[in-house]
Amino acid sequence: MISPQSRSVANFWLIVRHEARTLLRDRTLPLVCTVLMLMVGCGLLVGIAQASLRERMIGEVTAHERETQQKNRDTLQSVLAGKDALVPFSNPANPAALAGTLAGRHTVLPNAPLAALAVGQSDMMPNYYRISYLSKVQFMYDSEIENPWNLLSGHFDLAFVVVFVLPLLVIGLGYNLLSAEREQGTLRMLCSQPLSLTTLLAAKVTVRLIALLAVAIPLPLIVLLAIFPEARTIASMALMLSWALLIAGYTLFWFTVAAFVNVLGRPSSQNALIMVALWTVLVLILPVAMNLAVNAVSPAPSRTELASRTRVVTADALREYENLYSADYRYASDPEALSVKNGQIEVPSRMRAFFLAKQRVDEQIEPLLKRFDSQLLAQQRLVDIIGFLSPAILVNEALNSVAGNDSRRFVAFKTQTEAFHDGWRRFFAPKISDNRAMTLDDLALLPQWRWAEVAAAETRQRIWSRIALILALVIALGLLVVTKAARQPIV
Repeated sequence: MISPQSRSVANFWLIVRHEARTLLRDRTLPLVCTVLMLMVGCGLLVGIAQASLRERMIGEVTAHERETQQKNRDTLQSVLAGKDALVPFSNPANPAALAGTLAGRHTVLPNAPLAALAVGQSDMMPNYYRISYLSKVQFMYDSEIENPWNLLSGHFDLAFVVVFVLPLLVIGLGYNLLSAEREQGTLRMLCSQPLSLTTLLAAKVTVRLIALLAVAIPLPLIVLLAIFPEARTIASMALMLSWALLIAGYTLFWFTVAAFVNVLGRPSSQNALIMVALWTVLVLILPVAMNLAVNAVSPAPSRTELASRTRVVTADALREYENLYSADYRYASDPEALSVKNGQIEVPSRMRAFFLAKQRVDEQIEPLLKRFDSQLLAQQRLVDIIGFLSPAILVNEALNSVAGNDSRRFVAFKTQTEAFHDGWRRFFAPKISDNRAMTLDDLALLPQWRWAEVAAAETRQRIWSRIALILALVIALGLLVVTKAARQPIV
């Protein structure tokens, strides 16, 4: 005798086979999969192009820095040997000149191995800064500050396809899971058999889910593994697994929504309208509403306040070092004043004033910059807290974290750049103050940039917590579907 469980499993696979044949015969599934494949391919191409562009930029910056360092070394050798003309702003023996325009040091944020999977914040955040003794306001806070969700629907990439397009394809495949059977008069016949609505829905969803995931998950991963050797490490493989689970969970969430709408017993046309409305609310309206709420609770930093305060502090610094700024250009008529004598060099007064003034500007403006950073972090924390209200936000944030283009990685880059900038100034300050000439040994001792990657454990925690939240939403909604189907069979 066949047990009820065995009969249910047999019915499940029978419906799966029948549904697959039906969808293939009417060409619905091949059409949807083809559209998804084209969209995934386009999104992946954009991501690869963006990642390659940033990689080329890093390569050009690094090459320029090497050329500049070699040129400085050659010029310094000539200056110390008395073979080169002495020009204040291009004399590497002058520590003020080397700290400013000559050194050419850059801080660089390397691409993560899976950067092509999501453009994320990389289209509005710089991946390198040129370091000198200029104020941080001049080279780090010279672009508009945006809330992390202002550009949620910005750059077209693979993450955009997953977050925005994939749910629409699920709607196209799932809006009539049960309603079509009822409208064709076959649902009553099916329900007369030892078959539950839950089994029927699960089988129909399984066929569609597997078809979509078979396109959305393997294609990008195969391409990345073929193109980028750095994507073949164990750590990258683990991130690929989490990326696949994110897409699977998000797709299953929308199929669960479709199942819930279908057990309400409404016509197919109404089901389609309801699901499109839910997509509009969850993917478009809710993120915008959350952005407005975040800005209301934790307002974005004021660019006007920063600009005004910077002007005031700069004017104060100009007045403080007025005597140095007004010094004459003695070295213009007496080039020998710039020569190196017993390890000493006369740093021109205006260059010394410029260095000291920029240092003073940063000292005075630092509290305001810290308040800027704290406000932005408060906004991000608030997004993390209320992000569970929108699956689109959860998935988009997690996809950006997998790709290494999330806002937290750029914040870490900015923080490390600020620390490097401070170290750069500390290296040159005593030399400028004491009129010490630069030597070849000093060039070798110049601060070197080293990027410290964000802790892998922190990244994993952020990604897997969002996977857990998505799966929790799926389970909760799935229980509602099962309960509704059991209490009110649709016949």
